[in-house]
Amino acid sequence: MTGGHSLSWWKTGMTLIAMMFDPGIMGISALAFVWGFYVIQWNAVNVWITAWFAGMFIIGIYWRSKIVTTPEYLEKRFNAMAGIFSVIMSAMLVSLLHMQYTWAVILLNQFLGWNIWLNIMLLIGIAGFYVIFGGLKTMLFMDIFQGILLIITLIVMGIMGFVLLDGFEGIKALELTGKAGTPLNSLIPPLDFSLTSQTYYPLPAVITFAIIAGLSWIICNFSMAQRLLAAKNEMHAQKALVMAGVFNVFIMFLAYSAGIAVRKLIAQGVLPDVAPDKAFITLLLNYFPTGIKGFLIVGLLAALLSTIDGLIASTGSLLTQDIYKRFVNKSATDKKLKRVTILFEVFVIGIVFLIIPAFLTNGNEAGSTPAYEIIQTFLGDIFGVLIAIFILGIFFKRTTANASFIAMIIGVALGFGIHLTTNINFAYIGTFQFVVVIVLALVLSRFEKPKTDKELENLTIGPARC
Repeated sequence: MTGGHSLSWWKTGMTLIAMMFDPGIMGISALAFVWGFYVIQWNAVNVWITAWFAGMFIIGIYWRSKIVTTPEYLEKRFNAMAGIFSVIMSAMLVSLLHMQYTWAVILLNQFLGWNIWLNIMLLIGIAGFYVIFGGLKTMLFMDIFQGILLIITLIVMGIMGFVLLDGFEGIKALELTGKAGTPLNSLIPPLDFSLTSQTYYPLPAVITFAIIAGLSWIICNFSMAQRLLAAKNEMHAQKALVMAGVFNVFIMFLAYSAGIAVRKLIAQGVLPDVAPDKAFITLLLNYFPTGIKGFLIVGLLAALLSTIDGLIASTGSLLTQDIYKRFVNKSATDKKLKRVTILFEVFVIGIVFLIIPAFLTNGNEAGSTPAYEIIQTFLGDIFGVLIAIFILGIFFKRTTANASFIAMIIGVALGFGIHLTTNINFAYIGTFQFVVVIVLALVLSRFEKPKTDKELENLTIGPARC
């Protein structure tokens, strides 16, 4: 489940880059195409706060508690609430998985002109084959090379976008505005304090929910934890995470440059208007010769497949370890668990196979909402709850199992309820959920006896028992 703790820090870092940054290609380019450069601040918190915070505090807990999956930590810290957490986490991973497939299908469709269903089956077959039959070690080995290909691809694409923008002087002189009414070249998020603002990450959201979402993505996401736990030791995992955090802003800047370059070329009449999710591939197809174009396509597909294989493997492992083994067959052998994992992976692939066509139809026209923005809106309803439970478990010894469970259920219900009945920005919903779960769990814990220090050994940080 963790690849045997065999990877050095730079190899682990490459697997993280391959996993983290494919949305930074087509998806993030689409966001820049619509909103502008300011959305880079959403990524920058990974350098300012989330990467070093997780490296200093969370990775040590994961290693010392000897967990295999992230929900397993919650079971050790609290109780079998991990089963419900796994269902929530699986829903998150499946949503991310079909987002990756959507971009990969768009890529093949634009480059080769193949039928959508043929593209879907081809991609599912490739990723599914080496995840199901190759195992985690094969997946991680492939991710190292895919990460290298991704970096080369992004550097080439980013330089082209930067050149088309006429460098920093051209970016400074850019007069186009984004969907929020701010200049495309602005690095400052809109000062929009309205709860019902439809702006993607206004300034208040950057300093609140961007941090919550970043921590949730690193700490709670089993796909990320699986790669970190494959490192040789705790220090190698910490170095790998810092490496990925530093690369985050640099790589994203290149992707943003590509998206905004296409927006500029459309405004100049050089290119026809395209859907935001097609901005990156439009630049690739129109500004590179055939040989280089083919190499870059391989780099993009490598990045997308890296995330796809990781999400398939992670979802299968979660459902097997935290649902099947704990509630269905506690005495299952390793051989049996491997077979069940394969069945779950096939099941997940089937679900994604059915969802993708509808998602492609939604984002196929000029002016449509970027796929990444749609997924972030959904994840906003669960990110705040996920990270709140982990923060409670790691930093507050006084927090009890029943209190955390009740707070989690109320937090999820509250988030989806607000989302369905109001127009409040998803980032503010996630922030509100985070605060509610933390406060509610701490208050309810006062009515229940906490675990002893011995029971919490290697599961918490610090002496706090508030």
